[in-house]
Amino acid sequence: MLTSNFDFQPTELIRINGIIYAVYLDTNEELGDFPILAEVEFESFLKEGATIIDLSEEQFADKYGYVFRGHGDLYVSDIPTGGEQQEYRGVLDLMEAQLEKRAKTKGNEWLLDKDVQVKFLAAALTGKPLTEDDLSDTEWYKGSTPEQRSFIAEFYGDPAGVEEKLTNNIASINQALFDADFVGDTSGLATELAYGLTTRKYEVEEVNQYIGYLSDKFYLELSGGEQLLPEELRKYVGKFPTNDGKATAENYITSYLGKDSIQGYKNSGQFLQFAGMIRNGKGDVLKDDLQKVHDTLYPAFAGSQYSVWNPFFTNRASRIIYGTTGSQIVDLPVKDQIKVNQLIIDSKGDYNKFDSLVRKAYQNSPGVKNDFLDDLSRAIPQSFSGVFR
Repeated sequence: MLTSNFDFQPTELIRINGIIYAVYLDTNEELGDFPILAEVEFESFLKEGATIIDLSEEQFADKYGYVFRGHGDLYVSDIPTGGEQQEYRGVLDLMEAQLEKRAKTKGNEWLLDKDVQVKFLAAALTGKPLTEDDLSDTEWYKGSTPEQRSFIAEFYGDPAGVEEKLTNNIASINQALFDADFVGDTSGLATELAYGLTTRKYEVEEVNQYIGYLSDKFYLELSGGEQLLPEELRKYVGKFPTNDGKATAENYITSYLGKDSIQGYKNSGQFLQFAGMIRNGKGDVLKDDLQKVHDTLYPAFAGSQYSVWNPFFTNRASRIIYGTTGSQIVDLPVKDQIKVNQLIIDSKGDYNKFDSLVRKAYQNSPGVKNDFLDDLSRAIPQSFSGVFR
């Protein structure tokens, strides 16, 4: 058994695939006694001469009535020792406390749903993979998104894969926070965002948006306030004040002059001045200055904003260049966006002239070529066109 300093002793010790587990039985499950496995990280945790039963995965299933899930449920080091003040009556209390903590801090609220737990126990008993249909009669399922439903099946079906995905997401988000100039300990925020992304509670676009909100309290207030953030992220508001004004400045530049203009202001050093103006309550002055720049660059749209009129022209150009129809829009590469913006200026806002300029500038593009062939086929008399069928 375990050394005497551990508060809770297991039923027995087993070894599967070279790993030792302390076995604790949950005797209150609807589907029979369920084995909770605590992985023994160090053999020094074991009493001298402790008996260890070697089992194959098949023997484990025969002995306990459940398939081996390929991993432990906790570590022996998680079990309190005599010197720790913890109000746990046993390993089940410890597991429940850990489960509740995971559910609250990692966005996995479904871990606490009793109906969902029973479904997973049934899957463990039969060895049959859980499907989304199996969960369809639970209350959690009815209030969840398709992405979240898909994730919990993945969570239990491939825990190692989920753990790897989580690790990669934490690394990527830490890099994103670094790139966004977050200063200080960002590990908690990165982990919170990574769990939300991994569990499909957040989409990638939402993670980027939340990073923008948390990087700049002025931007958050301008956009609508803390209610735009999930509850679990609100504790990070104001934790990274060195970025205040930056996201707002990016938003202003994007609105008045387009996203591609941001880097130019950063290269010149003016971007930090803009952020400082916002922190000092001079946001309206900055907007006036950007409006003047806009009106100088795009006199045909004086008094408006780039974000208001440019999408209409860009979408028209995209349809002409790529031959798309309806709501299908292909984003233009940066170099083409710059070229199209110049065509907008040359057209002075006239749609017909703009279309003509785009066709001339992109005469070898797929969309323009296809339009030419369509026009040509319509121009051929019916009697001749039949020859080509």
